[in-house]
Formats: sequence, C-alpha cells, structure tokens
Amino acid sequence: MEHINQSIEKLENYISNTARIRSLSSPSIQDIDNAADYGTLLQDNFITIGQLGRENRNILAEHLFPYLEDSTRVSDSELKDLGAFGDSLLDAYNLDNLDPAIHAEISDHLLHKAEQSGSVKLYIQQLDREIAACYTMENITLRLRSFPDIANKYRKRGFAAGKALLKYLDKDAFFALPDNECREIVLTNARYMWTLYEGDVLTEEECRENLAQLEKALALAEDEDYRKKMPWYDWRHHTIRTLQYILIMPEYNNARRLPQDVLNRICTHAVKMNMIWHEDPEYYRELIHENEMLVLVQRARYLSGKFSVETYRHHLMQLYARRDRNNYELGGMTLNLMLPTEYILTLDREHLTEEEKYQINRFYHDALNYAFHMSGRDSLSFMLEFLSKLLDCFIEIPGGMDFGEMCLDCLGALHPPTYVHSIMVGQIARCLCRHLLQKRPELFKDLPMAGDPDAILSFTYRAAVCHDFGKLPITDTIMVYGRKLLDSEFSLLKTHPVTAAALMRRHESTKAYANIALGHHRWYDDSAGYPDNLCTAELPEKVIIDLVCCADCLDAATDSVGRSYNRGKTMDDFIMELKEGAGTRYAPYLPELFDDTTLRRDLRFLLQQGRRSSYSKVYRQLKDLTDQSQLYGEDPM
Repeated sequence: MEHINQSIEKLENYISNTARIRSLSSPSIQDIDNAADYGTLLQDNFITIGQLGRENRNILAEHLFPYLEDSTRVSDSELKDLGAFGDSLLDAYNLDNLDPAIHAEISDHLLHKAEQSGSVKLYIQQLDREIAACYTMENITLRLRSFPDIANKYRKRGFAAGKALLKYLDKDAFFALPDNECREIVLTNARYMWTLYEGDVLTEEECRENLAQLEKALALAEDEDYRKKMPWYDWRHHTIRTLQYILIMPEYNNARRLPQDVLNRICTHAVKMNMIWHEDPEYYRELIHENEMLVLVQRARYLSGKFSVETYRHHLMQLYARRDRNNYELGGMTLNLMLPTEYILTLDREHLTEEEKYQINRFYHDALNYAFHMSGRDSLSFMLEFLSKLLDCFIEIPGGMDFGEMCLDCLGALHPPTYVHSIMVGQIARCLCRHLLQKRPELFKDLPMAGDPDAILSFTYRAAVCHDFGKLPITDTIMVYGRKLLDSEFSLLKTHPVTAAALMRRHESTKAYANIALGHHRWYDDSAGYPDNLCTAELPEKVIIDLVCCADCLDAATDSVGRSYNRGKTMDDFIMELKEGAGTRYAPYLPELFDDTTLRRDLRFLLQQGRRSSYSKVYRQLKDLTDQSQLYGEDPM
C-alpha cells in the first residue's frame, strides 16, 4: 500500500469540500430579496453539493478506507498523518465538527495501531483522540432519549481510553513519560474524561465517582510535585476548567439526580470558581464568559438550597437579558438556549401564571431566531444538543406556539431540504388520500373521523408534515452529503420514527399523528423496514401510514435537491418500483390508484410546481422568524 503521505493532499480536499458543503446546505437569506431567488440559490447549491459529494466519496474510497481496512502494521509516520487528518475533522473543545463519525472511525482504527506500535507517545496521543471522538459521538447520540444504549457504547469506549490514560497519572509513571506534551495530555484528560458522564441519569455511586474524580483533578493543581515537574503548564486554566466541569454536573435542573450532599459540595466549588474568576477577570473571560460562569454558579446555589426558585428564576432572567444573540460559541449557546431550558424546568406546568406563559412563548420565538441565524456555522452539533433539550421540555401554551409549529420551524431554520420534504410529503399524501377516498372509501372505516372526508384529508396532511420530526435531534447526521452514511450513522437515522413518536405523544397538537411517524418506514406487510418490532396492521391509522410511506418514497425518489447524492428518478420509474413492491413494501391498492391519469397529472404538478412553491415557502418562513422575534421587543426587566 502506498504511504498515506501520498494521499494527504486529497484528504485535505475532503476537509475543504466538507466545510463548503455544510455552508451551501443552509445558505443565509440576508442578501436575498425574494422567494424565487432563494429557491434558485438552493437548487444551484445542491447541484454543487452533488459534485462535491461525488468527489468526496471517491477521495474516501481511494485514500482513506483502504488504510482503515488494512490490518497490517503501519509506520509511526502513517499513524501521525492519519491522526492529523482525523484531528482536522473534529475539534471537541472549540465546537468545530466537520465529520465526527469519520473521526470516530479513524480513532478506533488508530487506537489498535498505536497499541501495536510500542510508542508510548503515539499511544497517549491516540488515547486523547479517542476520548474526544467518543465524547462528541456520545453527545450526538444522547439526543436520542429512547436509545440510551447507542450513547453508552461511546461512553464505554471513552472511559476505557480515559482509564488507560489515568494509569500514567501515577507520579512514577507521570515523571517517566517521554516529554511534556504527553504529560499535558494526561493532565488534561484527568479532568476532561469525566465529562463522559454528561447527559444521563446516574446511579448514586456514579454521581459520587464523577465528583470525586474531578476533585482529584482539581487537587493536582495544589500538588507541589506536579507543579515542579510542569512549571510551564497553565495551572490556572486547569483549575478553572475543572471547576467548570464540576459545575456542569447538575445541568438541566439536576437531570442526573445528584444526591443533596453532592449538590452541596458542588455549591462550595461554585463559590470558589466565582471568587477565582473575579481575581483576574481579564484572564478568565478568555476561558469562560462571566455570564456563562454566573449561570453555573447560580444554578449550584439554587440546587443546594441557598435561595428560592423565584429568586433563581429572577437571576436567570437577568442573565438572559444580557445575552449576545449573535454568539454561537459555547457561552452564547448557554445563555440563548440552555438558560431558557433551565428556567422552564423549574416551572409548575399545571399552574402557569400569565407572565410565565408569555415568557415561555418568547423563549421559543427567540430560540427559533437564534437557530435561523445559525446557518452555515460549524457548531451545529453542539447547538442541536441544547435545542433538543428545549424540545424535550416543551410546554404547549393555548394561543401560543404549539409543538408541531416549533418542530416545523426548526426544520426550516436548520435544514430547509427536510422542511421542503415534509411539506411535499404532506401535499402528496393528501393528494393520494383524496383520490383513494373516491375509489376505496371503505379503507378509511377504522379512523376516528371516518365518514368526514375533509377531516380525513386534514388529518392526512398534518400527519404527513410531522412524519420526520424525529430527524431534528440528528440534523447533523442527515446533512452528511459528501459521502454515504456509515453503519453507525444509519443506525442513528433508523431511530427517527421512534424519536418522533415519543416527542409527539407528549403534546396535544401532535399526539394524534404519532403512530404515522412511528410507522412510516415499515413495509405494508410488516416484513421489513423499521422499527423492527412494530406491527402496523394492528393500528387504526394503517391506511394513512401506507399513504404517507408511499408519499415519502415518491418525494425522496424524485427529489434531486435534498437528496444530492442521488439523481432524481422520474415518477414513471417510481410507479414501476411501486408495482414490483405491491403487497410487500407498498399497499396492494396503490398501483391501481396510480393507473388513474388524473392522479398522475396532479402528482406531476406537485412534484414540479409544488416543490418550487415549497422552497419559496421556506424563504417566507425564514423571513417570518425574524419578524416574529421582533414582536417581543426588548427584554422586560
């Protein structure tokens, strides 16, 4: 096999192509004056994305995957070169994630190679890379609340790497390390690896271990032996970061359910962090903004019982008023997205005041506006982490924004092609339903609104529009245009029907459509598709599920924009596929329905003019997000 050096230039092209694809897929509308220009821009962009994607797939096939599939030992220089390429795809510290899944694949491969190399330095460098890879993938998969095993797989990998690194923290082993770079990696991960506990309900033992290990990392800064060995090391940075990780532990109103004595110890650390920060604010604000630090401190004080929930909410609103609406770094996301979630989680949902209802609705409009201005930025994965939490604790307010509106607007802001796909599937499913009602009305007899054609058509459209809400938490995965999905990513994608149904069942505006979202990827005869354990034949909405499944496949097959890796098929191509799959993948009555020339004419109109109109609708919807955000004016204090 040729040396990886000969492939580096091509791999660097993959990086630049991937960055450009991310930017092109969600263009800003700031300089666009009308909907027609926006639609044209998106279509032009996705033609370019398709070209870049083909180039990227070739680069991976020729210049990366052969190295990952080769089981022979590689040289130290090859390890370094592949590692450097992986590092270019992920910066877990600065939220700049171009391709975390490929990075995780590279890391897993290189870890085995580094163990075989016999080089302590290469092994330590790769353990560090593995922890960063697993932390990033764990945070992506933690958004899938119904599938904790996926996140736990990455957590176990990360902890295995972290514990291997911690063996070098023993003083004799630490002092024997080959250089200061290795020692810095070990010290950094003494604190960083424990962030792998984020986002999950912990056992009491895990809660105490989490805090105890971070306190050990904190104590390193006071150990004279380590300080003498590493006088150049930034111990102030080490201390403030460790304190930050400690204060993150009770995030989202103590979602991990830390016991009270742990919360009290965290509060003690919060006092220390506040004091240290104010000793040299000019230095520390480069590491953590004061407002972000204060959110952590006030939460720790509240959860330890230092002040009431009313006082805590008041502090949160003071900090919210000071947020920078254009800051997409971690501190900006903390105030713009995490803070509203913390506020909402303290509320009594059954007894909301009018002021609280107003504030909740304002949070949602602000969050959408923030997401809209996110277009093309690299920190999407971390933004989705915060936005997913906000959707998890969503409260529907009569007369305010409902959950269906929020999810659809989020799709429009974060990924216009999925928004257009949702609208298109709604229109196609409604069209199919209208023609089927005329030919086979008996198929709808099990529906609650049977006998009311208008109600059935409305139900079908709304259910179809909601069918992909489960893709919201994994928007960064469905935006992988530059290559085919890895098996690990396809596993994530297959979770979206269950995720959608779980979210939709919580809210009045969407719960009636949950079964359609759950079943839209099952085959008609339940012999294949996903989720595996679902029998759609037993559901009263079976006929609507089958129509949405057909509409979903028809739009996906004929769309050459949102599916840039594939040339769009013709409707005639799809009809042939439909006939071949009748009775198995597709309902047996669908081929006859498609034989109707009137239906085919209606569908062709939707697939051409309807799709153009849908892209125009995205433009208007995005414009509306900005206008709506102005309804709430300045932050009232």
